[in-house]
Amino acid sequence: MSSWRSARIVAAGSAAALVSSVVVAVPAVAGAGLSPFEAVDQFIGTEMDTSQNKSNDAYGNTFPGAAAPFGMVQSSPTTYKPGNPLVGEKGGYEYTAGLIRGFGMTRYSGSGCTGRFGGYEFPTIPYAGELRDGALPVNPSTDIKNYYLRFQHGKEVAEPGYYSVGLDNGVAARLTASPRTAVSQFDFPDGENSTLILDASGPNNRTFGTDVQIDPKTRTVSGWLHGADLCDNGNYYRAYFSTTYDQNFASYGVWKDGQMSVGGTHVEKSTDDVKADYRHDTGAWITFADGAKVTAKTGLSFVSVDNAAENRDVEVGRASFGAVRARAARLWRQALGTVEVSGGTDEQSTKFYTALYHSLLHPNVRDDVNREYLGYDGKVHRVERGRHFYKNFAGSGWDMYRSQAQLIALTFPEVANDINDSIVKLTEQTGSWAPGAARMQGDNLQVILSTLDDMGATRYDRGAALRSMTSTQKLPATATFRTDGYQYFAAGLIENRKGDFATSRVLEYAIDDFAIAQLARRLGDKVSYQTFMERAQNWMNVFDPVTRHIRPRERTGFDRNFDLRVRDDGQGRGQFNQSTGYQYGWLVPHNLSTLIGRRGGTEASMKALDVLMEDLDAGAYTKTGNYLSNQPAFSTPWVYNWLQAPEKTTDVLYRAVREMYDTSPSGLPGNDDQGSLSAWYVFANLGVYPAIYGTGDLVIGAPMFDRIVIAPFGSRRVIRIDAAGVQRGKRYVAGMRVNGRPQTRSWVDARLARHGGTLDFRMSATPGRWGTGAQDIPPSYTDGADARNNVGTTPDGRGNLGSLDLSDWSLSRESLAAAGAKPGAELPLDGTGIVFTWPDTAPGRPDNWIPHGQRIPLDGAPGGAVSFLGLATNGPATGTATVEYTDGSTQQIPVEFADWAKAATAGNTELINITGRNNANGSTGSGAFRVFATRPVTLNAGKRVRAVTLPQASDQGIMHIFDVATSK
Repeated sequence: MSSWRSARIVAAGSAAALVSSVVVAVPAVAGAGLSPFEAVDQFIGTEMDTSQNKSNDAYGNTFPGAAAPFGMVQSSPTTYKPGNPLVGEKGGYEYTAGLIRGFGMTRYSGSGCTGRFGGYEFPTIPYAGELRDGALPVNPSTDIKNYYLRFQHGKEVAEPGYYSVGLDNGVAARLTASPRTAVSQFDFPDGENSTLILDASGPNNRTFGTDVQIDPKTRTVSGWLHGADLCDNGNYYRAYFSTTYDQNFASYGVWKDGQMSVGGTHVEKSTDDVKADYRHDTGAWITFADGAKVTAKTGLSFVSVDNAAENRDVEVGRASFGAVRARAARLWRQALGTVEVSGGTDEQSTKFYTALYHSLLHPNVRDDVNREYLGYDGKVHRVERGRHFYKNFAGSGWDMYRSQAQLIALTFPEVANDINDSIVKLTEQTGSWAPGAARMQGDNLQVILSTLDDMGATRYDRGAALRSMTSTQKLPATATFRTDGYQYFAAGLIENRKGDFATSRVLEYAIDDFAIAQLARRLGDKVSYQTFMERAQNWMNVFDPVTRHIRPRERTGFDRNFDLRVRDDGQGRGQFNQSTGYQYGWLVPHNLSTLIGRRGGTEASMKALDVLMEDLDAGAYTKTGNYLSNQPAFSTPWVYNWLQAPEKTTDVLYRAVREMYDTSPSGLPGNDDQGSLSAWYVFANLGVYPAIYGTGDLVIGAPMFDRIVIAPFGSRRVIRIDAAGVQRGKRYVAGMRVNGRPQTRSWVDARLARHGGTLDFRMSATPGRWGTGAQDIPPSYTDGADARNNVGTTPDGRGNLGSLDLSDWSLSRESLAAAGAKPGAELPLDGTGIVFTWPDTAPGRPDNWIPHGQRIPLDGAPGGAVSFLGLATNGPATGTATVEYTDGSTQQIPVEFADWAKAATAGNTELINITGRNNANGSTGSGAFRVFATRPVTLNAGKRVRAVTLPQASDQGIMHIFDVATSK
């Protein structure tokens, strides 16, 4: 299928042509008078608010420049400001800076990792000063800052696909781009020298290899760079360029370290040592006739120089700068035209369409025009005709899965299909779900894929995706890239001593597992669905029923001294990633009703959430407020829908839009993270949000425009949202019709995203009763909540298939069988009439409960007495279970277990005694280990037991229950 991504400039006619069979309607107006294209302000988000200290940068870290939607190239200026490097050397564009470092090829929009930014490949610096004997007056490797360019904002122009600036040295620089090619124009002042400095080794991050070739006959400069990617955490890459110039070279030269070579045509400096840093050590300069106006066309590739040249020649050819600019503008008009809003002010439209623009810059196409791309396996592959290969999923998907992926699914369904196809190719090429060294925790690409799948992006190998998920995310955890995946898979939690944001990783991994389960359900794999839904409830293992909070947990109990206002425990053991425990305390998007119940119910949860919302963007340093400019808190406003208070969702979103966002250069409150924060803003305005990650379900807020039409590119699937009266102050939903049918539910399922439809809102200036009923809340997915959740037994020599005690030890299945505890074996408790059944589970599957309130059905069993089969690890453990009778009455039952390495206490009977245990490293330990039965507790005479609810948690050590049984 042809699309905008493979479109090229028709060189002969110098006109833009879109190779597509689809015509997209472009709205004439976006608000009071601005078109979507005119409404975009690329300077929003470029200034850091130094008065705030929130954990991450208090600004968008966006840039003005030239790019196509999802393009490989982001031709843009990078600035420099002397002084505090945290402000002046952000790696992109800082609005308060007065110097431009040059004009580079790529840019990560809104990324963090201060001082370790990626991008800005092959920067060009227009120099209008004198040369000395044909050489630059100062060697750039010695002092590149000598060539930085002074500029004034009053001489800048930026619009989608175009940027220009009049520099203080008299040069006018203009930038535009096609998807894989930067076209730059440098107009030097009359009578002045005209030199372009090619700082080929000068990107934002470390380089350890650069090559530059000058061919004056063809007016071509080409080469490659080998360097460290964004965050410099182990991801390395090669980029290739090929530039042609429309003017002859008057002179040229190259530099390497301390030597400049006038007339030199080749320079290379390279090492295999990826710890090196060769920034600015090599490069070239080209001089043209005095007062020249030079147009440079630079193709980019991650495969080869030849591919870079072909990208340039095919996409741009002989087209003029103006033709390329017109083509880029047309692409953006179509992209921005996928969402039409009406009824707002110019300011609203500016904020909205700038956010939409930022949301569509990433991820980036990485296949060349000949369909070749460099895979994650380091080999050159060729993408299928009509498809594209994408990379740069923000934060390894951690940022992207909460908003941006869903917005792409709604506006560019074919891009969503190709994203899923690209993710499957990643798994095929690497055998894993990690796109290199992960920058954030979690298997977030699994969430992206499952979410996009539910929203209709199913044109990829769904079976291969699920097979890869189920085969890699299991014990012995040798194929997973989840940090501490072994402990998580075996025990359902990660103890706080692991650090590295252990507690929040449990929440993230549970979301990953929920997403896998939902994909399995759609594909009819019931076994995998059940397996991963069981793990999706692992968040309960870090929920403390005493303090009613998600809390770090040690192997000896919950850390109730941990200050939930912070991220770590003060001993270097981080517990919550980029956010506080209070902010992360709501990140159970797939089972919020259960979380709310455990937090004390609707009223108590409402009070706690209200406290969080008192300050919407407090940051993560000793705060009880929220952090809505960072990803973990993105879904918190919509939690009010589960609390039967959708009007509070509306109030919070209106506050956020008003208090946190504006049209100034500091108008984005946090790192945009390649569009995820901007995408969140778009959803806040649309009145719907994909709050249940892993699904395409949309939770209702309230539209902020009178009318919204989402007309995705290349699809007839249109979503129409009408909310008349919003601009007259009617902010609350008083009624809603979905495809003409009245609905009080405050959510719509994924069919709207998959097929389109209409949402007709009746709006009111005051809150009403809509969406406040118990039956109106969005869904909570509870399957698996009562399942066994710990793998405590392993085959000899395979101790990596389980962990009972969080220190990698487990019971031997062979020894248990020899003691009478074969899978499915009956184990009588002498003299009581109680008979336990040893769990009949396969190796590597959960065989006991770490209690968090699981309900075990007993189906009306006789109620003479009840006993529990189990043990404790890391000390004794006690708790309270509840017996539920068939007549509705209940009885509290104390449960106490001794440590498995100790003799039975007064409350236990030793039922199994074995010698030795298995370790994850394959070894066997000595000593005696035991499984106990609790002293039977007499039940109410004549009653039958419907179910037993296990303790909500245990104190001291960790409790493990293998079975519950009653006597006749």
